[in-house]
Amino acid sequence: MRILGIGLQLVLFGVLIFASLLVAGILSNRLPLTDPPGLATRLATYLNTNVAETAEGSPFAELQLRRYEAPEGLLFDAARRAVQGLKWTVTLQDEQKHEIQAVVTTKLWKFQDDVVVQIRPGQPSGSVLWVRAASRVGKGDLGANTRYVMDLIEAVNGILPVQALAPQKASAVTNEQ
Repeated sequence: MRILGIGLQLVLFGVLIFASLLVAGILSNRLPLTDPPGLATRLATYLNTNVAETAEGSPFAELQLRRYEAPEGLLFDAARRAVQGLKWTVTLQDEQKHEIQAVVTTKLWKFQDDVVVQIRPGQPSGSVLWVRAASRVGKGDLGANTRYVMDLIEAVNGILPVQALAPQKASAVTNEQ
């Protein structure tokens, strides 16, 4: 009986440590946990998804497509400079396709995550920033990929001139890639 009690205590201690690490991981990503669509939906997403992608109609405001009143070339240059400033490792930079591919290495576990940035033409004018971040391993990313998207958008917004910033949601995008 005593061994069973000790075993149960060890299991509970392990569960407590695991839960603490999950909470610490999510909190370290500085995510808008209480924003719509709500805490439960966000936690379920961060624990069960290892991809974050900007998309028209995303229920997460931070993952809405971003439209800019800037030509594609200017937005591409801002995105390139933002990626450099974030110190991500660029693996592909295609100025013709307005695409950047980069690798982000997580701080604690040194996992490598892939980020793709594309600049697409906006309708009726301007351009749209599309970002996809995906973990190479694991089922859930604790919101790390969402944080990469948020960091990139913040950096791009800090580089572009104020007059190039448009309402945050992209109204229409062409599917040329």
